[in-house]
Amino acid sequence: MAEIGKWNFPEALLYDQHNQWIAQVGNKILFGLTSYGVEITGDVLYLALPDVGAETKCDHSCGSLEAGKWVGRVYAPVSGKVTRVNQAIVSKPGTINKDPYASWFMEIELSEPEELNRLMKITELTTWLAEEMKQDV
Repeated sequence: MAEIGKWNFPEALLYDQHNQWIAQVGNKILFGLTSYGVEITGDVLYLALPDVGAETKCDHSCGSLEAGKWVGRVYAPVSGKVTRVNQAIVSKPGTINKDPYASWFMEIELSEPEELNRLMKITELTTWLAEEMKQDV
């Protein structure tokens, strides 16, 4: 587990610029909101995700999230087909605030595996997040 500021980031995961973590499992990924993403978003109150079978496009909206500080979109970290949706999180989105790295949103079967190369490893995340935090000050 890497610590950046007061936030923890599992080193085995990948990350995107939407403050989401990505776990690759074979030809599929799971993703959710990072601990930093939870902090800047606020208490998650509502989460809407697509149905199983829906197609996603990398960096395009694939859902919506409402929180105490923010209302916005959930972005697909990769292109592919939704194979599972975490209905427990949709039903109780506040769980994301308590354990963001266990609170995956959906599983996507990759249609373009090379898109994983654009995601950040922990060393890249450290640099990127340091710049992001400077801008937020």
